[in-house]
This record gives sequence, C-alpha cells and structure tokens, in this order.
Amino acid sequence: MKMNETKEINATVKFFANLRSGAPPKKKVSLPVGSRVSTILEMFSIPKDIKLIILINGAPHQTRETIVKNGDIVAIFPPLAGG
Repeated sequence: MKMNETKEINATVKFFANLRSGAPPKKKVSLPVGSRVSTILEMFSIPKDIKLIILINGAPHQTRETIVKNGDIVAIFPPLAGG
C-alpha cells in the first residue's frame, strides 16, 4: 500500500422526515473503503425491512448495496406519501 492510501473514507449522511427521530439530521461518518449504504443504515439502526429513498450526491435510484465513496453526501428519506 502506498503512503497516501487510506483504509477509510469520510461521508456525510443526512436523514429526513421521521428518520430524524432515531438519528441526527446530518452526521459525518468514517467508513472502511468499499462500504455500502447498508453499512450506514446499520450504524444508525435503520431496520432492514423499511423501504427507503436513497440519494448520493443528489443522484436518485441508489440502493442499500451502492458503494459509498470518499466525500459522498448520502441523503436517506422514508417513502413519501401524498394525496
């Protein structure tokens, strides 16, 4: 491994709506390189069976299996309902 390589990345996580009750609205986290969104969800005890809307750097259609990269901003929303 080169001297400037790291084994961790930093990302910002933002929770919205009722997900804020169990987690801070915005939090910087350090994760091992290669971590997925599911790693973040486990860190904050977000249940696996809840459907979520996940955006990374503003791009929708992300999944729990999407790999998080250094500097990413991960926004996590519960399903939105409207009428």
